[in-house]
Amino acid sequence: MRHVVAVSIGDIYGIGPEIVFKACVHPSVRERVQPIVFSPRGVLESFAPSSNVPINYIDATRNLQPDSINVFETAGKFEPEAIGKTSAQGGGAAIAAIEAATAAVLNGSAEAIVTAPISKESIALAGSAYRGHTEMLRDLSGASEVMMMLVSKTMRVSLVTIHTPLRDVPNLITESLILDTIEMSVRALQNDFGIPQPRLAVLGLNPHAGDGGYLGPEEQEIVTPAIEEAKASGHAVSGPFAADAFFSAYSTTSFDCIVAMYHDQGLIPLKMSAHGKAVNVSCGLPIVRTSPDHGTAFDIAGKGVADAASMIEAMLMACEIVEHRGKAQER
Repeated sequence: MRHVVAVSIGDIYGIGPEIVFKACVHPSVRERVQPIVFSPRGVLESFAPSSNVPINYIDATRNLQPDSINVFETAGKFEPEAIGKTSAQGGGAAIAAIEAATAAVLNGSAEAIVTAPISKESIALAGSAYRGHTEMLRDLSGASEVMMMLVSKTMRVSLVTIHTPLRDVPNLITESLILDTIEMSVRALQNDFGIPQPRLAVLGLNPHAGDGGYLGPEEQEIVTPAIEEAKASGHAVSGPFAADAFFSAYSTTSFDCIVAMYHDQGLIPLKMSAHGKAVNVSCGLPIVRTSPDHGTAFDIAGKGVADAASMIEAMLMACEIVEHRGKAQER
């Protein structure tokens, strides 16, 4: 069964168009996915000569041609000479594509959304106050909370704080925020990944997990109480672990998900082990959303050398989550 997936083009001057095109024509994607690309006109055409898959512009999501790349035209003007550069134009086009693709999922025209990379600088130049997709999709979908989980073949990492300057992290870490992240992780693992009794590992904030309070009080005062409360609710949670020792001894059979306190703490080891195939999953949304684990890569945009592996995985994982959610609703 092919699932209809809305794909937002990302920053039209980054590698988004290239990896979207490469993913759409990949055999594994064509077998599982019926993508609808949300993009300004003319963006994907530069890649079309390398493929026998035609591009079909549609004015309604019901007018799909199964053997084509179906494109729903969104606002924005594509100027090839701007490839590789940040701009308000690129940011505005990315926002318009995200909004239209999200609306398609919310109205039932598509089953999931996969988002190509955007530039935080470009969307800021276009007037957006958002730091990234995650927060934008939270508001567009009407969700009260959202959590970022990165997933590879061997590891899942959920984040207590997301796109936050490191100097601000300690003041944002609270017992309730950690507990919310644990609970959202459990629900996602059960409903989106089909794991009925997930096991979670929680990392400490400080080096050596605070070393008994000598390197910081957060583990004793905040992290451990959150873990104990999660245990009291019946969740299989362990920690707090010292991050460096934990990842050096990590085993895929020990835990289903790792809860990291901040972005780089969890995502550096995951991305090192994923070899370019990790996927970003937004948990807590009423819609299914995935994305590749990398950015716009302006330095190689338009050169035809971008690796679409993570985008391919994101499209396939979106289908898997749709199927898992369907089974969860039947239970």
